[in-house]
Amino acid sequence: MMADQGWSSALMAASGVAVHGAAQDDAIRALVMEARTATLARARAIELSRRREPEIREAIAARHDCPLGVQANLLHDRRASVRIALASNKELFAAVAEELARDRDVAVLKALARSEGAPRRVLETLAGHRRDEVARLARRALDGTVVTARSLVPELEEGAREARPTPDSPAQSPVGQRTARTYAPRPAVRRDAAPTTRWA
Repeated sequence: MMADQGWSSALMAASGVAVHGAAQDDAIRALVMEARTATLARARAIELSRRREPEIREAIAARHDCPLGVQANLLHDRRASVRIALASNKELFAAVAEELARDRDVAVLKALARSEGAPRRVLETLAGHRRDEVARLARRALDGTVVTARSLVPELEEGAREARPTPDSPAQSPVGQRTARTYAPRPAVRRDAAPTTRWA
């Protein structure tokens, strides 16, 4: 029954009908839940990103499938909490990340420095930031950057190329760089040989 009331309040809020008190809280919670739904349609996500309630915009900003246009709008959101949610998004578009790197709120910059979606060049920019806490987080992220298909570190790729065996090189054992040893074949055992031990 409470769930039905929550969705009814959400419908009223979405329709522009004024709701107050507990009903308003239920309506916001229902819309936040909808914004986090995996099957949310793109058009509905765009619509929810324009809601005045920051909790709803935060939920949209945190979505991994958040469209580029929505990200571009939310990076200028007046609420820092929305920009923090966007900066923490693992699927942050590079152009949006570069704009967020100019944000004046330290909390936004720290979230961006911690984000798995921050491109390497953005982290390099943040590593030179005048605020020590931002620069320190960015340098730490650069030291332990996760290499993905979208942001491959050239130095690591070059090293991996050199480590790959060539057709002319001898086969190597899995441990270290030692050449695999060749062992003598095992002695064959006749299947028709009589057993030497019998169970009582």
